Amino acid sequence: MKLLYKFFFAFFITNLTLVGLLLVLIAVNLSAGFNDFVTAVENKHLAETEQQLISVYQQSNSWQPIVNNVQIWRDIVDPQAKRRPPPVEPRRNGRYSQDPKPRGERTRPVQSEYLQAKGSRARENQPAKHSPKKVNSSNFLQTGKRLSLYDHHKKVIVGKRYLHDNQVTQSIEFEGQVIGWLGLQPSQLAKNSPASEFLTQQYESYYLMAAATVLLAFIMAFVFSRHLMAPIKQLISGTNKLIQGNYQSRIKNTTRDELAILSDHVNVLAETLEKNQKNRFQWMSDTSHELRTPLTILRAQLIAIQDGIFVADEKRVQLFVDEIDNLSHIVDDLYQLSSSDAGGLTYQKIELNPIELLMQVIDSFAVKFKQQSFIVDVHTLKELLGDNNCQLLADKDRLRQLFANLLENSCRYTQAPGKLTIFASHDKHFITIMIQDSAPGVVRAAQEKLFDRFYRVEQSRNRNHGGSGLGLALCKQIVEAHQGTISAFDSHLGGLSIKMMFPLLKKLS
Repeated sequence: MKLLYKFFFAFFITNLTLVGLLLVLIAVNLSAGFNDFVTAVENKHLAETEQQLISVYQQSNSWQPIVNNVQIWRDIVDPQAKRRPPPVEPRRNGRYSQDPKPRGERTRPVQSEYLQAKGSRARENQPAKHSPKKVNSSNFLQTGKRLSLYDHHKKVIVGKRYLHDNQVTQSIEFEGQVIGWLGLQPSQLAKNSPASEFLTQQYESYYLMAAATVLLAFIMAFVFSRHLMAPIKQLISGTNKLIQGNYQSRIKNTTRDELAILSDHVNVLAETLEKNQKNRFQWMSDTSHELRTPLTILRAQLIAIQDGIFVADEKRVQLFVDEIDNLSHIVDDLYQLSSSDAGGLTYQKIELNPIELLMQVIDSFAVKFKQQSFIVDVHTLKELLGDNNCQLLADKDRLRQLFANLLENSCRYTQAPGKLTIFASHDKHFITIMIQDSAPGVVRAAQEKLFDRFYRVEQSRNRNHGGSGLGLALCKQIVEAHQGTISAFDSHLGGLSIKMMFPLLKKLS
């Protein structure tokens, strides 16, 4: 499944679940709250009806008034209901007759004597100002239509035939005796009741709103999924270009999240691959060039001897040996560099004092220094020879090779008579070793490239001195294998200064 569809379904299903859960909670809360409200209204109406029925019973100590005139019951249980006026009897001749009434008197429906008297007393107590009518909840629920009245023997007076047909029953007591029973069919259980219709309308409204919300969630999930997929598609396009070998392509960041970090990493990878590709091409070109020079010399000399131009004397043979040694030196350096790149250059690290090892290498170069009239200053090294805090975890042979290459470079390129200063110091974490020689120096633009493979400085420091351009590159790899750094800058003696820093061995206190 595509990531776009996964995002879409994740957003849509999450929103759908939230909408469904919210709809269920609203429905449950509405149903519970409304049912409680209906129950409270019906109980209140039931209590009011009971009090009025007791008042009617007191007049004749029986339910006979209600039996004789059911209108009394209707006025009690549903006092605000609109009723038709009594029909007017037609005359014998077909015309309607109507009792003469005083002028200005309105016709009103016939009511029971009890309610007429009660209504007249209520009107006397009311102020002259008319107040707005209040909606009675029991009238809205039509509670009166679901009430039934029974005598003390549970025989029906008004309503359902049997008392047990009602879900709610309540006794009517007067002076400690049961004089009758009231039965009520709750609104929740009645068919087509206003309460049920109200809940049904509310549920339908909520369902419509939920459906609209789900539709909106569907659209927004699709929009957000496409928005999230845009940077991912750019990453896919960029990596496809890298697979095809187009290392110049870069991914443009459009966000500030983890995808932007991933895009930056892919761009760094592309830059690294582009650089490695250029280095590989340069490496192959430089290697073929370096090997071609001595081979060309050897071939030209051999052809000249074959043609009788030169004689294969001792001098000529020594020239062949020198060129072959030069080839062997280049091949050996290439092998070490390639082994280091592939991880095949092994390091057997032990605890040692690098100053002692450096002094041994300096002593091995004493004859060469004397031949070139070099003045070598090593007074700072002697101060660290017995320092137990100046310890490294290093490979002894590789460090020896490192120091020998650096001293060989100084001897090869420094003009005689020259001067060489070797300085060393350390702090709590690092030891610093610096080798400075006298003129000639190296321009600053070329100092950063000294550690590149096959790089040679023009003018004085060139192939005429026998270098292959691989020595400092190998030195850099040895230093980095010991978690150190190496750099080149101008020397105060007028030549080049090589600075190396190595982390000291941490000892448990």
